[in-house]
Amino acid sequence: TYTWLQHTDVDVPHLDDHAFSYMRGAFLTIDRPYPPLVDWLHHRIGTTHVAHHIDCTIPQYHAREATEAIKRAFPHCYLYEPTPIHRALWRVACNCVATRPIGNGRYAFIPM
Repeated sequence: TYTWLQHTDVDVPHLDDHAFSYMRGAFLTIDRPYPPLVDWLHHRIGTTHVAHHIDCTIPQYHAREATEAIKRAFPHCYLYEPTPIHRALWRVACNCVATRPIGNGRYAFIPM
């Protein structure tokens, strides 16, 4: 569930081999607002997941400042989805079941 929510949402496309690149894939991951205890127990990997994909060598104790730098440097690419986790999980489970091609090597989820 945790990994699923870091990589899936209704408006985040999937890419084929020709459209995919390391950085495009990194910026198609999602930071979410996990509850403080869950965030602490998981070393903030859910709230700083985009930074982890951009550079997996960033230590967890610098992940927040790296995330803030990414937000400032790439405001149109950085993905943060503020929906509470229980609602996001339900939305993703109900709406991210199958994809269809939308062109240029991109696939979108088919609305249910």
